[in-house]
Amino acid sequence: MLSKEEALAKAAAHLERAYADDEWTIVVLPERSYRYCAGWIVCWDTQESIDAGVPVGPINTVLIVPDDGSGPHGRPSYATSEQFQEFRETGVWPAALRMPR
Repeated sequence: MLSKEEALAKAAAHLERAYADDEWTIVVLPERSYRYCAGWIVCWDTQESIDAGVPVGPINTVLIVPDDGSGPHGRPSYATSEQFQEFRETGVWPAALRMPR
């Protein structure tokens, strides 16, 4: 199980690699990041968005950092962080999102 500090460090490293060629300054937001059943939901933003008070840069500013050792990834854009957390905790996913059998 990852600590919050480990999750934030993994998220920061992932974001720095993912946006290395962009001009944005990535800021991980520990105060808006929290544990869920399978890891951490890490929120982040760009310094440019924070300074401007309006979105500047990527729109999906949430990363999932799993406890299982797999890499950080964005949450599905069809669901809020709370919905994603509920899907993972209950194992019940909307029918339209299930893999066909």
